[in-house]
Amino acid sequence: MKTPVTEAIAGADSRGAYLSNTEMQALFGRFGRAKAGLEAAKAFNANGEAWAKAAAEEVYKKFPYTTQMQGPQYASTPEGKSKCVSDISHYLRTISYCCVVGGTGPLDEYVIAGLKEFNAALGLSASWYVAALEFVKDNHGLTGDVAGEANIYLNHAINALS
Repeated sequence: MKTPVTEAIAGADSRGAYLSNTEMQALFGRFGRAKAGLEAAKAFNANGEAWAKAAAEEVYKKFPYTTQMQGPQYASTPEGKSKCVSDISHYLRTISYCCVVGGTGPLDEYVIAGLKEFNAALGLSASWYVAALEFVKDNHGLTGDVAGEANIYLNHAINALS
């Protein structure tokens, strides 16, 4: 999985060299941000399920037809609503992993790769997830560096879906 740390090490290893001063500075910068990343991950762990439920409600308000369409992937049934919350929660969990590793690798490799095919197969719209993730970003209540770390990966997911 690609992270700033693994990329720096892989770069040095491919050259058969020790880490350069520039690579070391980048790693020290990442370690400096690590505390905020871990705090953001803790916030996702503590609040992720509630955020996912609130974001799903926002999707239903913004796209009311999602509660009227028939099928197991739509929110017209309790099962469909549960699936919607679960899908949003999956994004949020993966974003929390990004906060831990300090890179977009978990999103890129486990969620974004193949996303268009997945959504097309299930008849899902990326705009639903964009609305959910934007809602979480606007309402998570995090501040400072912790919010900055969380928002980096929320923005990455939003941009990938847009």
